[in-house]
Order: sequence, then structure tokens, then C-alpha cells
Amino acid sequence: MPIVPIREDNAYVGIAKQSSQGSPVAPSTFVRWLDGTKLEFGMKTAEVWEGDGSRHVSQLIKEQQMVKVTVKFNPRPIELGFFEAAALGSNSDTFTGATVSTTVSANTSSGASTITVPVNTGLTGTGTINLVVGAGTANEEIATFNLPVTGVGPYTLTVANSGTLKKSHTTSDVIRTYSQHVLTDQVDSPYYTLEVGLGSLNSGAGPTLRVTDCKVEQIQRSAKAGGILEYSVDFVGIATVAQTNPSVVTYENHNIFLYSQSNGGWTLNGSTTGDAQAVEQFSITQKNAIDTGIQAEALTLAALIFGNVDIKTNCEVIMQNSNMINLTYFGSTTGTTDSQTIGAGNLTVSFTQADGFHVVTYTVTTLNYAQLKMPEPKKDGKHYKFSLEGTSTSNMGQNAYLLQVTVLNTQNSTY
Repeated sequence: MPIVPIREDNAYVGIAKQSSQGSPVAPSTFVRWLDGTKLEFGMKTAEVWEGDGSRHVSQLIKEQQMVKVTVKFNPRPIELGFFEAAALGSNSDTFTGATVSTTVSANTSSGASTITVPVNTGLTGTGTINLVVGAGTANEEIATFNLPVTGVGPYTLTVANSGTLKKSHTTSDVIRTYSQHVLTDQVDSPYYTLEVGLGSLNSGAGPTLRVTDCKVEQIQRSAKAGGILEYSVDFVGIATVAQTNPSVVTYENHNIFLYSQSNGGWTLNGSTTGDAQAVEQFSITQKNAIDTGIQAEALTLAALIFGNVDIKTNCEVIMQNSNMINLTYFGSTTGTTDSQTIGAGNLTVSFTQADGFHVVTYTVTTLNYAQLKMPEPKKDGKHYKFSLEGTSTSNMGQNAYLLQVTVLNTQNSTY
């Protein structure tokens, strides 16, 4: 009988938020996964040794079973907010809807330099404005328009810099500005359903596993010079059911965030110059310390809850002076001797996509520097750099959160 192998890239990962524990839902958000994405069963077993006159183990029993899923991906703007809300917790999203929201007055062809709208609310200023046209449709696009609008109703919006629309749009297509999501860490999170297909697409015979009652154990946001913003998210899930068929997979059609899009978006220790302009790579890692010991009569866990939140940053910086070494070990940027004082600072970094519409900003209000890996001399004559690790603190209760993530995107509703 012939062997029918399945390609390793025949896989998908989908996720959706549950309304309550024990109520799995079909996935609605799918990510383009990267290598390192995996699903593993966490199974505890015990050997039963009984006195029967032999040297043999009697049997093996299961004591507990759960699932751990790692999802690595380059986040698009909407899915980025979704995963941040899952990691930061319930009611983490302070949502502000689009300040301008209207519709297309008449059909418009691709290549057009203007588009008409029925109202001029929010469109009477000067300069330019970035708007999404056809929000949520297959013909969605971001365009920059001149202000103010012209005409007396319907009003005409003209594409800035003699540009044109790339797609056609029909009457009643939505036109609006970005929506804002300000997310901060909370006490606990809702449950999520994760679905992983391992060789089940394209009529493959591999399994489709739906994992119920999942929460984020850890999330790392990272990027390095010349690269892409990447997320690695670890979930813990309670129960798993094999599905008969894979889901229909659809992907967000927006762009990824590039590290170069953070150029000019760094503030380190209150400064936008110096070390803030010399960060070669960074990461923000959040651990939720999930309690995985809540087990009653069943084989699976009875519940999952967040423990303490731990947020650490790591920046690899081109060394230009000794300021950060002094701050970390001598208590201030001008210190010269051992000091009891913990070096403190802050971090803000923003990524703004080329469309000027989609933005993500990470803010750590108080960083205590726990370690700076000293630069090492090398004969190759290349540049010195140092690795700086900071722990986000509440500053003795003065800060209401350890991390704030602000996302500007086209999702005009709370996560």
C-alpha cells in the first residue's frame, strides 16, 4: 500500500473569543503562522506499582491532560489588537470610534482622483486626512485626501498629491478615519477557542483540533533592524475536541509592521535622541503566570486564572557613551561609584505604516533596569553594543498599568 505523506506547511491557526467558559466557538481570526508555531498535549501520567510477586509495573494511568499552543506570526493591525486584548485581559480595550464616518455618494471607478460624500462633518479643516474607503469590503483601501472638501453637498474629496484611488467603490461604501484602541493589563481575561489544523487542509487526512477555554500564558513582541514586528504567543487550553472538517480560512488583508516604520518613534528614558536612535533590536515580554493547578474530579483542568503579571523589556543598543552603564550600576547617567539606587527610565516605541493610518504604540511608564550586559572588546573592530534589560513596575502603585498598547486600525468596535 502506498504511503501518502502530508506537507508540513499544510496547517492553519484560528482563534475566537468565547462568551463564557465551556462554550467553544468557531474561529473567526486566522493568522499567517511562522515556523515555531506548534501544538503540544501536556499529559501527566503515573506508573502503578503493585505487589504481585513480580518486578513489573502493573499499568499506566493518566492524571491530567491539557494543551499548550504557541503561535508565531507577523501581526496585521486588526489581529494585533485582538491578540493584545487576549493577553492583557478583560475590558483592556478603551475604544474610541472613528471621528469621521460617512459613505460614498456615487459610484467611483479605480483611477479616479476624487470621491463624493453626503456630509462634511470633520472634513472642513485644512491640510490632509487619511481615510479608509470601503471599510470592511474586498475593495477597501487607505487614501490621503486634501482638506477642506469642496462643493455644497454632495461634497468632493480630492486625493492628495495628484494621486488616484486604486479600487472602485460603490454607493454607501463606508468612509472613515481610524479607530483607536488603548489596551492596558487587567486582572484576568476571558476564555478563547483555538483551532489548529495539522495537515487537514486541501482534503488532507491530518487532524483538526479545537482547543476550548484557552488563555495567554506569555506573549513576546519583538523586532530587529531591517526586519518585521513579530509576535510569539503561548496559550494554555483546557479541553480539546477533534473536528470532522477544517474551517474555511480567511486572512486580514492589511500590511505587516516593519522595524524601519519605528524610525523617529522611539522615546527612551524621556529622550528621543541619543540611545533612542540607536536601538538595533527590542522585545517586550509579558508573562501572566497562569494557575494551571485548578483540577477537581475531571481529567482536565476546572479553570484557568491569571497570576501576577511580569513585563520585561530588552533592547540591544549601539553604544555611543557610558550613560546607560552609569545609570544601571552607578544610579544616574553621571554616576561614577557603586550605588544602591536602581536605574529607572521609560520606553515608548511607535510603528507607523506607510499609509499613515495604521499605527501601534507600546508604552512602558516606569522601567527599572535590572541588568545591562556589558559590551565585549573584539579584535574584528566592529561596533560596541550593549543589551539592556528592564522590568516594568507600578512605581509603588503610582501607575495603574505596566504596559499600554495603543492601536489605530479599521476595527470600529471594541475587542
